[in-house]
Amino acid sequence: MGDQSLTAALARGGHRLAGGSIPTPMLDARLLLQAATGLSHEQVVMRGGDPLVAPDARRFDAYLAARLAGRPVSRILGRREFWGLSFGLNADTLDPRPDTETIVSAVLARLAGTARPFIRDLGTGSGAILVALLHALPGARGLGTDISYGAVAAARRNARAAGVARRAAFALSDWGRVPARRADVIVSNPPYIARPALLGLMREVRGHDPARALDGGPDGLAPYRRIAGEMHRLAMPRALLAVEIGSTQGDDVQRIFARAGAHVRGAGLGIVNDLAGRPRVMVARAPHR
Repeated sequence: MGDQSLTAALARGGHRLAGGSIPTPMLDARLLLQAATGLSHEQVVMRGGDPLVAPDARRFDAYLAARLAGRPVSRILGRREFWGLSFGLNADTLDPRPDTETIVSAVLARLAGTARPFIRDLGTGSGAILVALLHALPGARGLGTDISYGAVAAARRNARAAGVARRAAFALSDWGRVPARRADVIVSNPPYIARPALLGLMREVRGHDPARALDGGPDGLAPYRRIAGEMHRLAMPRALLAVEIGSTQGDDVQRIFARAGAHVRGAGLGIVNDLAGRPRVMVARAPHR
């Protein structure tokens, strides 16, 4: 296949993926071709008549085979774009989805007038949420915690790549057990899939995201109970709390935090929908005192 043009190789790749029932065959083929050749989207278009040289063709075919086997593009490439930044992934990190950007936008919209917030990210994974917030808030500092050494290592690398490492700390910890100053903002994308539902997840998720980043206990709500129970120790009075939720969990998560003393209703509080209109984030305030 080394004598194929870039344009022909892209069409061939898209056709192969479509035949394998991949939902976005041409997009995935383009991303994989770019990775195989080291070219940008614009370069692939402008140089479409150039031949796909043999080493790149072999790499592209290997990427296509991996995608057809159910491996997500982000896992094949080892990277995912989030909030305009590139995040490295590994086997210990959740693949940060675009829907999770709803946490970032919700926090930024509610931090007006807070010049130097301290942010705590519980279950930081790749560090995507914390790093995105620090990148958008030059005066902010933060601490991300995770129970996985591999995730903490990835988050540190991603903070360095984004230029926020001096304002970001990461620690190996079960939720909020690492001593630190109480936070002005607490964010989290915790595991929230009910254990019985794990086997019904898409193969791209079930087979490639770490199970402990998905498993929210028997009812999917166990991590919220932990976070709410530690809120008084972790959060400053009136601290902003923003946690990702499953689309049917809004009422339950609000009740959990309200019982712990958080304010879950009022201006700027409650459930925030993602761009598709689905409930995605619960925003609350820690108790006033």
